[in-house]
Order: sequence, then C-alpha cells, then structure tokens
Amino acid sequence: AAVETAGAPVEQETVVQSDGSLLDMQLRAIIAEQGLTGDPSTGREIPTIDEPIAQLGKRLFFTQALGGDMDSACASCHLPTLGGGDDLPLSIGVGADDPHLLGPGRTHYEGEFTVPRNAPTTFNIALWDKFIFHDGRIESLGKTDGLNGADGLGIRTPDVPLGQLDPLAGVNLTWAQSRFPMTSPEEMRGFDFAAHETNQDCRDHLAARLGNYGNGEGELAFNNWLAEFESVYGPSEDIKELVTEQRIAEAISEYERSQTFVNTPWKAFVEGDASAISEAAKRGALLFYTSTEQGGADCASCHSGDFFTDEDFHVQAVPQIGRGKGDGLTRTDDFGRFRETRQLKDLYAFRTPSLINVTV
Repeated sequence: AAVETAGAPVEQETVVQSDGSLLDMQLRAIIAEQGLTGDPSTGREIPTIDEPIAQLGKRLFFTQALGGDMDSACASCHLPTLGGGDDLPLSIGVGADDPHLLGPGRTHYEGEFTVPRNAPTTFNIALWDKFIFHDGRIESLGKTDGLNGADGLGIRTPDVPLGQLDPLAGVNLTWAQSRFPMTSPEEMRGFDFAAHETNQDCRDHLAARLGNYGNGEGELAFNNWLAEFESVYGPSEDIKELVTEQRIAEAISEYERSQTFVNTPWKAFVEGDASAISEAAKRGALLFYTSTEQGGADCASCHSGDFFTDEDFHVQAVPQIGRGKGDGLTRTDDFGRFRETRQLKDLYAFRTPSLINVTV
C-alpha cells in the first residue's frame, strides 16, 4: 500500500491487516528481531510479599508515623488498589482535609495540590536499572541491566552533587528512593517537622520516633515497632542499632520491590498464545513497533524492550498543570531533568515511563 509520508508516497507493507495469521507473523518477526521475552523480571532477584522484611515494609509503607506531622504515609500517594499511585493528576500529601481518605476525593484545605508532580506508580519499581523519579534524581552510577542499581558501583541521590556516590543511598535504586518522600515537605515531612534540619536529621528523627528513643521518644501514643523490627532483625542490646533509618528504608524498599506485576496479555502473546490479545491490539502493536518512516507510530523508539521504556529523558511539550517546582521567572515552572544536570538539552525533559499495567 502507498502511504503518504512528508508529502511523498512510500511503498511499504500495509500496517493494518485484516488477516490475523499475517498479523501474527509480522509481530513474531518483530518480537524475534527485538529479542523480546514479554517478561522484564526474568533473571532478577525479586522479593515476595510473604517474606518477613517485606511484611515489615508493608506496615511501614502504610503508617502515618513516618509523616512528620503524622498525617501522611507512603500509601497516601502510592496505594496498591489504585495501581501503585493515587488516581489524581497531582498528589496531595501533607495537610489533607481528611488524612485517612486516599485517592479521588482527597482534598487540601487551601484548595491546591501540595505535590508539584504526578505520583509515579510503585508497581514494578524493582525493574528500573538507571533512574528513579521523573527527573532521575535517584541515579545508578553503573546502570547495569537487571540489577535495579545493585551493581556495587554506587547510587547518586539529591543529598550529594550530580555524579557522586551517596554512601547512605542503600544497595539498590528502590532502597535509595524510599528514603526521600519522608524528607519532602509536600509529601510526608510537613513544613514544621525538622524544618531547619537536614534530610538525614529528619530520617534519624523518624527512626527515633519509631524506636522510642532520643528526640523521638514518646511521640507515638502507641508504639509496637520494637517488636516489629525484632521479628525481622532479631533482638539487639541497643535499640538505636535496631530501629534505624537504613532499616526502615530497606524494609520499605523490599515491600515496594515485591510489587512486581508482569503477567500481562502481551506477555502471554509473546510467549506463544496467539489468542491472548485481540486483533485490534495486534494492529496496535504493529503500529507501536513500526517506525514513522514505514507508516507506524514508532512508540517503541522510547517505550522499548520488555519493560517498555528506554529509561531516558525526552521533551514532549506537554503543557504543565499545577504550581510547578519553583523554576523560571515566575517561579511556577518545572524544568524537569535540567534541574539535575543544568544542560539545556534536558530543559523540560522527563523520564520515559514504563507502560506495563498502564491500564490501572
């Protein structure tokens, strides 16, 4: 069929086919060419939710005790029943009218969103190997495939300059990520708790709150965290060594990493079940993987591989909503990856999201 491309007809094989078997053949050829398996978790060490540390992490993930003002939790913006997010365009972390109401209906007393960016899903966070967060401010220095940053080469976080290793980042990207929402004033920290202290001081204070020692002693009316940590790490003569910010981050990260959901219809199709997806989905897949020069949509140029992302940053010219990150002349802009690198090519560039579980 002749397809118009930049005003000139180009002879090519028709992208939209009515013959299912031909579609299957075309897709099988693409799958082989790109080396797709359908399962981005293959070869990775993924914890299960049944492991004691993941169970501890789950309880930490849902407790508002890790919120500076005790009105927000990790789950306030990342609820598993809402696809690992919150089903809101922009999240409301601290200061919600009803801190126990999650998802649609969660409001803020000032009538504004308190978090400048959409909450990325925690689902399949164990599958990222290069960057975490929309601007990549959590970064694996080694970027080794299949290790979630745990290649021993170090992880950079916002606590250190770009390109440098943060010695407290933890062993993988998820561990590093879990240490930062509780230090963000809009997300969990609040604007009064540890207001003039460093991020590390904030984390240590929250650990002391759970461990009921030091400057956190007596802050919780009911506190059973000592027994919770002992069930995973065993007893300790020094509670300050038992309940630490590093162990809080480790447990939360193992719970998050257990949220690995890759059993999709597309995976079943790649593995050989031709009936797993509809004919319309097959036509869409062909468009997805076909270049624009060949009449396709070329989605896979960014949403590549079994994880459907190149883990790179791109400028999409999508209009901003919300109050921004304080950039620009009006201080209401969000410069994206540029905020980290200060390179003009990264101005308004954001990380390519994975498309797995995009339905939810």
